[in-house]
Amino acid sequence: MSAEPAIGTVGLGIGRVHLEGYRRYDLTVAAICDLNETRLADCARDFGIERTYTSAEALIDDPEVGVIDLAVQPWQREALVEYAAAAGKPIFCQKPLAMDLRQAVRMVETCERRGVPLMVNHNSCFVPGFLAVEPYLTPEYLGAIYHAEIHNYGFWTTFPERHIIPAMMVHHLALVHKWFGPIETVYCQAHGHDHSLQEGEVMAVAQLRHESGVQTLLVNDWAYLEARRRGPSHSKEAVRVQGTHGAIFGHSEDMTVYTTTPRPVEIKPVISGPWFPDAFGLGMRHFMDCLATGATPITDGRGNLHVLQAVFAAWQSTLDNRVVRVDEISLDADYDLNP
Repeated sequence: MSAEPAIGTVGLGIGRVHLEGYRRYDLTVAAICDLNETRLADCARDFGIERTYTSAEALIDDPEVGVIDLAVQPWQREALVEYAAAAGKPIFCQKPLAMDLRQAVRMVETCERRGVPLMVNHNSCFVPGFLAVEPYLTPEYLGAIYHAEIHNYGFWTTFPERHIIPAMMVHHLALVHKWFGPIETVYCQAHGHDHSLQEGEVMAVAQLRHESGVQTLLVNDWAYLEARRRGPSHSKEAVRVQGTHGAIFGHSEDMTVYTTTPRPVEIKPVISGPWFPDAFGLGMRHFMDCLATGATPITDGRGNLHVLQAVFAAWQSTLDNRVVRVDEISLDADYDLNP
């Protein structure tokens, strides 16, 4: 049996949290890369990693590196995806895959043409608390599921992506896509707090209808002034799921299942860890398992294009103040929210 490939992480901002998750799940990191030499040295020391680079291409070329973990900003990725794909190395790409739809399609097609697996790191889909309630998302416990909500509040109006729909709501679009299937329509309203939508929305509320008939409500607000005392946070965002004879409620570290059939019962699923850093480790663990078995990752590149279409449907909805069908968003449409 061949050894599991070692990881090379590019970008040590959020990438530092990746490293924490990988250590927790016994994943091997062969090398790290960052332009900031101080940050690079700090991570090398803290995680005991000897191979360090300030060039992403040099890390990709390292023969000890078998999987590329791209944790750089979305607008910095395409050339690196092309380079890694040409090297034949599987790619684990931080969400959102891109903030430019055509760019996302090109990256997916590049990986497909090269036969290189591509997984998008939608860590919301691997949060231990959310995984713990997934066995209860069934008629046996909830009856017919018809509604779900996710609420997130914080105060961070200067985040680098500038647009909260692709930066934050994409987390929840991926999660409800996983739970309830393809998204059919989106109605979204957004606000820039103290600047225009074109400069960047910092709060957005979206109502979705899935092809399954489930309706979902997503609330992302990073301009909530009360929250400025504690700074931005989404690791304990509120989640509710409603069915005809049961409900799920709580946040990522404290979830409850309530069912009324055959009699009223509250169930407290066992949660194995917090969002940060466990969801990052579990996401890469899933990718490694898929590489070993040839399975398609839950958040593979091609499948993730539907989530990005929903992102841009939400953006179009804010501009037009109307319900937008996700299939209106053509994969060759010119949507670009890069700052």
